Amino acid sequence: MHSSRSLLALLLLPLLLLVATIGLAGALSDDEKRVMVELHNLYRAQVSPPAANMLRMRWDEELAAFAKAYAQECVWGHNKARGKRGENLFAITDEGMDVPLAVEEWYLEHEHYNLSTATCDPGQMCGHYTQVVWAKTERIGCGSHFCEKLQGVEETNIHLLVCNYEPP
Repeated sequence: MHSSRSLLALLLLPLLLLVATIGLAGALSDDEKRVMVELHNLYRAQVSPPAANMLRMRWDEELAAFAKAYAQECVWGHNKARGKRGENLFAITDEGMDVPLAVEEWYLEHEHYNLSTATCDPGQMCGHYTQVVWAKTERIGCGSHFCEKLQGVEETNIHLLVCNYEPP
């Protein structure tokens, strides 16, 4: 009896390690989710002039599942089936996902946003920034996925982050 339990444990251990590894590589940790929300709220509080009606952002698991499913498709481009959801994308080739860097990169686009005309400077991107600080947006959900090949990008082995927002 003792030896059959040992054999079962030996067979199950690699499977449990594989499941743990896949989980860590493919999903945002609770810590990363918290940081994502906190950084969005921090950057939203820095909008100048301040928005009188700025809502606090909170995590939404349904949006996260939607974002994760799209991240798994490994496409560098917005999800055409996202409906009435806002969306930000971030890709990194380093060792792993860097949530603070992603949100900072989106926020730094504020340098190219003209508040008085509500437009981006010619030839510049600022849509990620406007989504981060859009006053009426109150829910965010993100998913990440490791893509050996990301469609639309030459580099390989890329961590893709997709964040969806409601309302957009």
